[in-house]
Amino acid sequence: MSTSPVMNGDAETGVTLSWRDGPTLRGVRGAVEYHVGETSHSLHLHQPDQTARADGLTATWRWQPSDDGYRVWIELANEGDVPLILETADLLLASSLDLGCPPAEWSVYQNGWQSWTPTFARHTRDSLYTDPGTPDYQATHLPHAGAGEDGLITSEWVMVIADARRPLGGSNLLLGFVTTAEQLGELRLRADGSQVVARCHFDGALLAPGASVRSEQLWLRAGPDPLVLLEEWAAAAGREMSARIPASPPTGWCTWYYFYGENSATDVVNNLQALVEYDLPLEVILLDDGYQTAIGDWFSLKAHRFPDGMTPLAEAIRAAGRRFGLWTAPFGAARNSQLYAAHPDWFLRDEQGQPVVGWMHWGVDCYALDCTHPEVLAWLEETFRRLRREWGVDFFKIDFIFAAARPGRRYDPSATRAQALRRGVTAVRAGIGDDAFLLGCGAPLGPCIGLVDGMRIGPDVSLTWHPLWRQDLAMPAAESAMRNSITRAPFHNRLWANDPDCLLVRQRGANLNLVLNEMRTLSALTALLGGLTINSDHLPAIRLGRLKYLRQALPPTGLSARPLDMFAHEMPRLLLLSVEREWGRWWVAGLVNWEEHTVETRVRLEDLGLPPGRYHAYNYWRRRYLGTIEEGITIPRHQPHETIVLLFKPVTSQPELLTTTFHVCQGVAEVLRCEAQDQESGLVLRTILQKAGRQFGEVLFTVPPGWQATTGRVDGVRQTPRSVAPGVVALGMTLAGQAEVEVAFQRLER
Repeated sequence: MSTSPVMNGDAETGVTLSWRDGPTLRGVRGAVEYHVGETSHSLHLHQPDQTARADGLTATWRWQPSDDGYRVWIELANEGDVPLILETADLLLASSLDLGCPPAEWSVYQNGWQSWTPTFARHTRDSLYTDPGTPDYQATHLPHAGAGEDGLITSEWVMVIADARRPLGGSNLLLGFVTTAEQLGELRLRADGSQVVARCHFDGALLAPGASVRSEQLWLRAGPDPLVLLEEWAAAAGREMSARIPASPPTGWCTWYYFYGENSATDVVNNLQALVEYDLPLEVILLDDGYQTAIGDWFSLKAHRFPDGMTPLAEAIRAAGRRFGLWTAPFGAARNSQLYAAHPDWFLRDEQGQPVVGWMHWGVDCYALDCTHPEVLAWLEETFRRLRREWGVDFFKIDFIFAAARPGRRYDPSATRAQALRRGVTAVRAGIGDDAFLLGCGAPLGPCIGLVDGMRIGPDVSLTWHPLWRQDLAMPAAESAMRNSITRAPFHNRLWANDPDCLLVRQRGANLNLVLNEMRTLSALTALLGGLTINSDHLPAIRLGRLKYLRQALPPTGLSARPLDMFAHEMPRLLLLSVEREWGRWWVAGLVNWEEHTVETRVRLEDLGLPPGRYHAYNYWRRRYLGTIEEGITIPRHQPHETIVLLFKPVTSQPELLTTTFHVCQGVAEVLRCEAQDQESGLVLRTILQKAGRQFGEVLFTVPPGWQATTGRVDGVRQTPRSVAPGVVALGMTLAGQAEVEVAFQRLER
């Protein structure tokens, strides 16, 4: 279909925007909601580039052709003599949407407001989405009035509407804000297609006489592949917001998912020693919640757990060659904190003048700081400068960020919630410096782009597969964490480095309720998605055999697999990582069974988008060569909550490196290069491996018909290649840093 839209309409009915063989939006107009004193008013815009005036407010509706679609924004100016209070600006308010298929067949990408909010391509019929309806859920995950209405689908910053029956090649529409710093951007869709809204929230910000503001920019596009539309939006937003993309995602160890804040400095040192002893390539030691006496009092330590202060622990971490990472929740203070007692005027207030609760922390109210107050911003910057300078912290995890965007009365009445939050994060960044790593968590996503290096993109992974209350998809659970990590995969390396939360590999027991398949799924998806990889097991007590799963997910590749079926299934089942190197091309697929029972899984090469031809297939977890295939492969017993990892590599007439077992992604992270040297009677394949840490594994090679593997060497030591299947040989080895593997192949006489 053509992606160039056609626009027509008149001043009475609004604009019709249509793409040939694609979506059509009818009755498109713009609107601004505002107050003059206590009286509410509306200003409507019916034609692109129209200017409308009322009550001293001038509004201009801008439409700019861009990227086979449009960029849309509204400019506002107060040309009157009295202040105006801005509420919302609807950049697009359509009376209907036609995708060429019934609305009951739509799949709608619903991006949650903050890190933990459920995100997936939601089906308008028979969706897994539920709204628990509790006040806490509404306040934490649905920040806009009316967002929980029946029949209304809301998404933050981006929405893609697709034909769930045939998302590839179908009629798909994207609406996404590519600037995100000034207002919270919300997309709304009536499930019956009767309304589409793209709204910027000004949150009652004061527009003084003579002042002017503009909304965020909305990107409107259509295309045949909804996943590509989402990826292109993320890339555009990243460019506009100057996203910070680290050269490689960090690795680390975290205190939280074993100790839950009950750890002492000695516990951290013991894990640090075990980490060094086991030669685990984890660079950051992340001290999570629990070291402080109260939220907000970050330099007041619990003396019975940190009797010598923080300096000795920081020195021990650095002496071990690791980086010191620290958790804080900077935009709140506990009711019983020294900070709140000393500065009650620093906090958001509600209409009754009471402090606004940002969140409840282990039963204690934490009040939300007013991040438009200059003294608060100065305190934030100085606090984080001290943490960097005095303790040597250079990896900062800031949590419960949404507290800065709670509704309330602020010091600066002209600031929106988005601006308040961004000012707070900007102060933190100024304190830690440009070279420290900043990880956001519990964060409204848009205002953080360009300030954070990494972002948690799902709920806490927790110790169980399902949430304790199945109706709440934001509750901690491995299943929920992995769902969001998959569905927000397009954000990785476009907006920041994605953080899927911690990888847990210890055995099932009193402090972990994940069976082997569930733990392997955590390992597989963490590795395939290529983001931060942070372990949170008690290493001195772990069963050593379990560490192989951690090693096989390290280091993060930085590359993310794509959820190919995200718009067909609310819980995506098919991920694909495409890899191309000088020595070859291959694909690694992750097949997820979310069901509670064993299923038969069939994957066709066509489903993966692979070029026609014959492919070697290898099952990573089973360590099993599956032969060559031309059409697809069937897994007859795909177990509950199991992720099968398959490698596909084109069949050639000469011997080649097939795979290695050192990493889930099978060659992306650990193969430095592979060279073929022709000889008179055959050829020699020389593979250079490089990987931090120490682990045992195998390197596998193909032996096509007419060839024979004769000799092998590992770092010059002779080793006979072992036949693992017809046409495949392997060499086993312990990889510690760098190694050279060499196999000689001889042509057979015909």
